[in-house]
Amino acid sequence: MKYRDQFARLSKLQESGDNEECWKEFYTEDVVKRITGLEPLVGRDACREQVQHFIDGLTGAPKIEPTAIAFDDENQVSIIEFRHDFSHKEWGEISQMQTHIQRWREGRIYEENIYVINLKS
Repeated sequence: MKYRDQFARLSKLQESGDNEECWKEFYTEDVVKRITGLEPLVGRDACREQVQHFIDGLTGAPKIEPTAIAFDDENQVSIIEFRHDFSHKEWGEISQMQTHIQRWREGRIYEENIYVINLKS
């Protein structure tokens, strides 16, 4: 499987705003998501709720600027680094660098580790 293609399909679906379909099609039921400084989230529903809470708190359109993307088809891993600038009603104006390491199984993400560096707050 070409994970570059899977990632492109996921990105296109995310851009369409169909987050529900993203979770169903691209994440396993038992996905584990770890974000710097937070307790791990286990299960698709817990991850989906966390993302929806984030989206609901946005006060404007976030700016996402990819800076690096890598794919390892043999080990079924995708790595994405991007700058993420957003305004949130709970946290204010945020600028971050994020690196997402996604591990895939049978075309779906079963583990996602997100490393966050705050640039300003």
